[in-house]
Amino acid sequence: MKTIPQPGKLLILCLLSFFVITCSNNDDDVSPETENEISTTDGNPNATPSLPNIVRLAGSVDMLSTLLDAIDTADAGIAETLLSEGAFTVFAPSNDAFTDLFDQLEDFDTLADFDEAEEKQLLALILQYHVIADNEAFSSNLTDGTVLTTLQTEELNIIVDGSVFVQDKTDELAEVIGADNDASNGVVHIVDKIVLPQAALDVLFPKPSLVELVMDTEELSLLEEAVIKANLVDALNGEGPFTVFAPTNAAIEELFTLLGDTFTSFDDFDNFLELQILEQILLYHVVPANLNLSDLTPGPVNTLLENEMLEIVVDGNTFVLGDASDINANIITPDQEASNGVVHLIDKILIPQEIQDFLNTINPDDPSSGLPTLKELVENSEELEFLEAALKLTGLLETLGEDGPFTVFAPTSETISFLFALIGGSIGSIEDFDLDSEIDILRKVLSYHVVPGTFTSADLTPGNLTTLLPNDGFEVADLMGELVLVDGLHLPVHLLDTDIPAKNGIIHTINRVMVPETVRDAILTETEQNFLDHIGHFVESDQFVYAFMLVRDSFEDVLEGDGFTLFLPNNSAFLELFEDLEGVESLEDFDTIDELYLLGEILLYHCVQNSTILSSSLFNDKELKTVQGETLKVKVGNGVFILDKTDIPAKITSPDIEVLNGVIHTIDKVLPPGRVLHQISS
Repeated sequence: MKTIPQPGKLLILCLLSFFVITCSNNDDDVSPETENEISTTDGNPNATPSLPNIVRLAGSVDMLSTLLDAIDTADAGIAETLLSEGAFTVFAPSNDAFTDLFDQLEDFDTLADFDEAEEKQLLALILQYHVIADNEAFSSNLTDGTVLTTLQTEELNIIVDGSVFVQDKTDELAEVIGADNDASNGVVHIVDKIVLPQAALDVLFPKPSLVELVMDTEELSLLEEAVIKANLVDALNGEGPFTVFAPTNAAIEELFTLLGDTFTSFDDFDNFLELQILEQILLYHVVPANLNLSDLTPGPVNTLLENEMLEIVVDGNTFVLGDASDINANIITPDQEASNGVVHLIDKILIPQEIQDFLNTINPDDPSSGLPTLKELVENSEELEFLEAALKLTGLLETLGEDGPFTVFAPTSETISFLFALIGGSIGSIEDFDLDSEIDILRKVLSYHVVPGTFTSADLTPGNLTTLLPNDGFEVADLMGELVLVDGLHLPVHLLDTDIPAKNGIIHTINRVMVPETVRDAILTETEQNFLDHIGHFVESDQFVYAFMLVRDSFEDVLEGDGFTLFLPNNSAFLELFEDLEGVESLEDFDTIDELYLLGEILLYHCVQNSTILSSSLFNDKELKTVQGETLKVKVGNGVFILDKTDIPAKITSPDIEVLNGVIHTIDKVLPPGRVLHQISS
């Protein structure tokens, strides 16, 4: 351990040496009478003895030596304060009190560990909390209930119960073990504990966050699973403050019973509707305020679930919680404090009105009873907000409220950029569909996503499905063991959440908007169609085609020019790119103007315009000027490689594929141009 430097303390004592009379330092059992004998006559035996000041008084007592060391370590300004004239009351912690504190701390074993500026300030703050200015309070003035404002500004409370105790912000009292030690500028009471203000407690003993508190509580392990499953960890780690009424494991088991035999754990919440129900239930347990048990008053309180309130109900000498059910919840363990709020353990899941209405309509003999219609599902799902707006605009939303049944392959809101890019022009939001021709295209696209009849994921087998768009269906295909949908672009569409039940059908969510052939033929030029038909024959090219469709306007001049050379990255190359780009997990994440511009820059960096370059013309160190404006370089040796602005070359895996008036070389890496390298995190 580090040794504690002493010059500050020695300086203080030297300054006092002109009038100090040496006193015995063996008074470990301090009493008021002993301390009051410490006095000075300034060397004149006939003079009236005078009292020492507070610093000298402390320096004369062995059991306060650590306190002097602490004053020296923390801030000489404290010593100056206690040397000054005035009327101070000091609750002076004994050496043992400091030892007890160090035993409780992880990062501080001795005063020497307070060696950083912020740590010294923390120590000074603690010492200031032991000092009362402008108040010379002897024990006779310390009555039960006395409140003292400290030099640190927080308060201390006095409790008199046989002995005199000092109450700080902890649960443990400090006992006065040596009272009324008179000094020239105040009085010192020796205490057996370091008293700590809240500001110091927050640093030395930081409270866990609400999420950490839940994770550390064995009875709340299922609640922890639920919070993670509903993706609410970040919300509950927010600044708050929040009050969480936390259902115990036993209470959550009751939720599974309420929801039926198909729910035995949170793994069974596997589609967006079920996850939305779980999220709503959990948000209903959180109040946006810090409410300890003593703060509760009868009446309704807001929760994080919009427009849903909890009822605080008086029950004898305590409170219970009323929800939309007939059974109140009891608070069984209150006031578990966290850094951003408080947790009360309760014995029941709290059910909001909307969920209770759903539970009330469930008929075990009729699995579809109580379920919303497809129309209601779409209207109540945040994940399908875009689909709802588009269905309203085209007049198709009411169709999903009819008897049906229908199977809806629902593109989520994250996929809208693909549709906007597909149509092009000035389309940037659903509100921009203001021409009859544009709305007609949108209506065809949406009708293509609805299949008459009910098809669960188990019912889907390779073959063709008829849609509500006349004479235009899509294919269900087996792609390396995965069932995918193949649309008019001849590209695979992947299923996300499947088998979401409705009263009049079923919903499966998909990873992008599907394009019927009739729409493809209407919006793509003949050159673009031919280009995509050629590209579509490559099994590993659908990521590039998707990217091309997002920025196809950028390629118009390239495809219509006097030839082109394209280095086409395979799907694996795009997946590696997503790992390197911050905030990008798939092409669906390119959904802003800036991000689409970035994607266009990347793709155009793979293309050489007005030049059809076969592999036989690619020699070592050859430079290629790209449409994007920057150059690529060729490296030959154990294959042909393309060098970008990184240190990782791209290998040509399939050369010389002739397409239209150009040539394609497939490569195993996406080539980032220099202007976008700063976007890459690794």
